[in-house]
Parts: sequence; C-alpha cells; structure tokens
Amino acid sequence: MAPTNLARKTCGGAVFFPHGSADRGTGTAVNSNPYEPPGFSDPQGPPSKTPFVLAALGAFAASLYWAGLTLLIGLGESSGVQMIMPFVLVGLYAYRGFQVYSGDTAAAQRLLWLHGIGAVMTVFQMMKGGEGVWILLQGVKVAIHLFGGGAAYFALKARR
Repeated sequence: MAPTNLARKTCGGAVFFPHGSADRGTGTAVNSNPYEPPGFSDPQGPPSKTPFVLAALGAFAASLYWAGLTLLIGLGESSGVQMIMPFVLVGLYAYRGFQVYSGDTAAAQRLLWLHGIGAVMTVFQMMKGGEGVWILLQGVKVAIHLFGGGAAYFALKARR
C-alpha cells in the first residue's frame, strides 16, 4: 500500500492515527459516528418490519370494510353520489396499505391521519343514534380504526 500524507505511529504492528485522523489510503472502513468505537455495529440490527405489516393489515381491513359497505349501499336504493365517497375510501386505504407494507414512513403518517379522522367521524355518527345493526357496524369501524391507527403509530416509531 502506498503511504498516505497522514502521520502514523506504529506499535507492535498496529497502526495508530494521532488526533482522530483516518487512513484514507488503505481503504479500511471508518465509522462516521464519532461517538461510537471503531467497528461498532448496531446490536439491534435493522428495524423490524412487523409494525409496517400490522399497519398495512389495518389499512386493508378498513379498505375491506368500506368495500363491503359499498356493496351494501349498492344493493340498496342509493344514488351515484352516495357511492363516490366509499369508492374513494376503499382506494385510499388500499393504496396506503401497500405503501406502508413497503416500509414508507410518510405513508404511515398519512395513514395515521386517515384512521384518526375516520375514528372521529365514526364516533360522531354513533352519537346520532340508530338501529342495532348500524351501531354494530360503527363499532366494528371504530375497532378497525383503533387497530390501524395504533399500528401506524408504532410503524412511525419503529423507523425513528
């Protein structure tokens, strides 16, 4: 190897670089974090994908819920305007689910907002009252939003 311009000190075959300098000529890896010892590797390894998979499952559950509700609305007497919002929500939840499954933290943030707004709107709809089946459907929707929102929150924390 060619000598470098940096001053080196040797002691028993080991090479020392005074004043925190690094040997750029040998091609050895130098740790970029000055607070970690040389050769330090993260003991935890890469972050777990489990929170992202769970967040994606919450998004897919919400998408399936809205697909089922859209089917029920379509089977009943409804206008075309009533069908627009459920179709949009099916697409939004499914799209965010695929993004979060791939590990996109920005999509996890947007999914968290989507579940939060959905849960708040569901609680408002439940306070209006209704029949037993209607309240049961709203309760299922709240459970989906709580699970999906919690999983999206943990997915955000996993990458930070």
